Amino acid sequence: MTDTPAGPHVRIATSADTDQITKILVEAFLDTPDAPWLIPDRDERRTVYQRLCRALVGFTLAHGYIEVTDPVDAASVWFDYAYTPPDLAAYDQLRTTACGPYADRFRLLDDTFAAHHPRTPHHYLAWLGVHPDRQCTGLGSALLRHRNERLDTAGLPAYLVATSSGAVDLYVRHGYQPRRGTPFFLPDSGPPMWGMVRRAVAHDERTSQIGGSTVVDGVVPG
Repeated sequence: MTDTPAGPHVRIATSADTDQITKILVEAFLDTPDAPWLIPDRDERRTVYQRLCRALVGFTLAHGYIEVTDPVDAASVWFDYAYTPPDLAAYDQLRTTACGPYADRFRLLDDTFAAHHPRTPHHYLAWLGVHPDRQCTGLGSALLRHRNERLDTAGLPAYLVATSSGAVDLYVRHGYQPRRGTPFFLPDSGPPMWGMVRRAVAHDERTSQIGGSTVVDGVVPG
């Protein structure tokens, strides 16, 4: 277990954290701008998200990694596209099973994201969720600082898709920048999405990561 500077403990999640991480992801993403585009009825959306998020936790523990604050009030879900990309065939089966009649809609979302995904080596932040009762308390920032420092040490960039302008502002403060062509829009008059990258930086450069909104073409290892 490690400490982030002036923040909570951050650690790698285990299967014992599945219930709590599932709860965090469901509550954090239930009302994001893309949520009604995926499933218009909120009650039905919660039911599907409950199945999907639980399955995603298990999938990520097998194919990626999840970091959590301690106590578990926030979680970040990551995949390593530098050395061990996730098993997309297994993910497609998971999506079909968990999403049922909405599987095609989720597939359209994922295909749209994939069309904008960098092809160069990086780590991918798929979800960053904070329980609504603990939002705006620095937990998301603690998770980002913790992982960004380790990616800097490894010389690896990061990529994510932000689903709101507020999320964009958070990620910009942590050195992520919009890619060229951002925002892109989900089909069928869907909401805007922001693809964002963060290059690996040396220790003495980290203080210059705050602020700015430079547009970059892709992920370039630092």
